[in-house]
Amino acid sequence: MAVASLTQCDDAHLALIIQLQLEEVEEARCAAAGKGKQPEGSQTDQQMTFELFLRELQDIQSFTADCRMARSIQQAVLDDGDALVRYQSEERVADEDRHVSVSLSDGEAEPSQTVCGSGALAEDEDFLEKLACIYITGVNDDGNDDGARTDETETIDQPESSTWATLRQPKAKHRQPCDACREPKHFAELATAPCRHEYCRQCLTHLFQDAMTDESLFPPRCCKQPIPLEKNRLFLDAAVAQQFRDKALEFSTPRRTYCHNHQCAAFIPPTHYDNDVAACERCNRRTCMTCKQASHDGDCPNDEHLGQTLQLAREQGWQRCQNCWGMVELNTGCNHMTCRCGFQFCYVCGAHWKTCGCEQWEERRLYERAVQIDARDQVPEEAVPGEVAPVVAAFQADGSGSDEQEIALDQTVGLGQWPRPPQQPQRHDRQRRVHTLMQSLRRNHECEHQHWFNRKGPRECEECHDVMPIFVYECRQCHIMACRRCRYHRL
Repeated sequence: MAVASLTQCDDAHLALIIQLQLEEVEEARCAAAGKGKQPEGSQTDQQMTFELFLRELQDIQSFTADCRMARSIQQAVLDDGDALVRYQSEERVADEDRHVSVSLSDGEAEPSQTVCGSGALAEDEDFLEKLACIYITGVNDDGNDDGARTDETETIDQPESSTWATLRQPKAKHRQPCDACREPKHFAELATAPCRHEYCRQCLTHLFQDAMTDESLFPPRCCKQPIPLEKNRLFLDAAVAQQFRDKALEFSTPRRTYCHNHQCAAFIPPTHYDNDVAACERCNRRTCMTCKQASHDGDCPNDEHLGQTLQLAREQGWQRCQNCWGMVELNTGCNHMTCRCGFQFCYVCGAHWKTCGCEQWEERRLYERAVQIDARDQVPEEAVPGEVAPVVAAFQADGSGSDEQEIALDQTVGLGQWPRPPQQPQRHDRQRRVHTLMQSLRRNHECEHQHWFNRKGPRECEECHDVMPIFVYECRQCHIMACRRCRYHRL
């Protein structure tokens, strides 16, 4: 009997049907066990059939029990909706009062009061609606777009309370587009991010998988708000969820260590660290947590290959992240660096950001970046290069260099290939534009990327370097160009 048809019966008849079938199958299985002369420990095809049928009935029995429990919880929520809202509001007020009292007793300024709204309750109720569609009533993907939503709670005779009905946010349509792929999906098949963007199962899985392969995308987030795993396990495969938990442990481990055996190279969890030695549970090799090579007695010897890498880094002016010890090279932009592990540091001295007195910009890179941004609007779309060559000649921050210096700089950054206007005023206009951009970049070097506009493609994303054929986003403050994935999930 199909599960969908079983759910149409009342609880008493459904329990009786399943119990009778269980008894019949058990009797038939016991009768078949006494026949035949097969070897001990083996089963005939008939016995295996009864075994599988019995297991399926037991699964159906568990499923129906879960449905009864879900309906019972749903009924309890509807019955106690007013009380739940009132008690939660009282608890929030009490927590805020205590927080204010502690702050005042510590001599701090009175914190701003948070308004006890119904957003959290509405979000939870929306999640319960999806659970009801998936596990109780089923996803009715009939494409009903008439603006009226079928009531999933119509099997309950008691009307819901006025407070609970006020908190309900009815869906205008059953099918809504995924904010990533724009494919229309049933609303119960869309996971809602904290910023209220909605993603289908496939797109949400891609977000979590990308976060596991690219640490700069970890944790998966949308509009700078992390997407929690526990609240979205409903839309992810169990294997993906477990892999994400393992990866979260790996990315959050300081001095993370991997097995020095190149054929293994597995991450060693902190529970296997002992006296700066990490023991791999896969291949049983032991790795020194200092030099990342095979464990040894006494002090850690110098790593020859690491020494050569550090020497090259000093020659090239590279900096090393003090958290994960990864090597970072700055091509363009300010000295505020954010490593893929999330650690923020100064590119000049390597110290934690805002703990040193180094300059935020190097004038050469600042001018180079301003020229690159100015070139986007001053040449045809197809003539804009994806990357500006490094500037070799020096240029003052106020843009007061000589004409000879400017021509040399233009040729260095690749602008000499474009026809230069012979008029002197236009050249000074360009100097003023570049100078204005330099001042703007200084002010917005820690931009929050709140305002964007579209720039016609094809353009290269300056974060992931993928070429966007139709358009790319550009920040109005810092002028960084980013694709949709980097705008919403990386920056």
